Amino acid sequence: SSELSTCNYIARKFGLRKGMFLGDVIQLCPDLVVLPYDFESFEEVSAVVAEVLHKYAGKYNGYVEVVSCDEAYVEIYVEPEDYTGNDIYGFLYSIAEEIRKDIFKHTECTSSVGVGQN
Repeated sequence: SSELSTCNYIARKFGLRKGMFLGDVIQLCPDLVVLPYDFESFEEVSAVVAEVLHKYAGKYNGYVEVVSCDEAYVEIYVEPEDYTGNDIYGFLYSIAEEIRKDIFKHTECTSSVGVGQN
């Protein structure tokens, strides 16, 4: 009754998708290597990522809403004196890139960061 939690692009070529039962997965891809969860590492890395996000939220008078071990929302507030010129979006994208680099520096995990207005 186990489910596939994720799969790489090679496995997807065999028709595998997240959420499929492992019995069905093994029939589609008998040579699949299934790795066990490492919950302790997930928790450890998740805590480090949360620290990074809180650092940036604190710097820009915002807050962090953690949704799961690998997803969170960060709301920040910027003032015109925080950035130069009229390019607020360029400034926000640079913050997003800083966050990605900071996460990688502390965890060696890649991440994606989206920017939008509220």
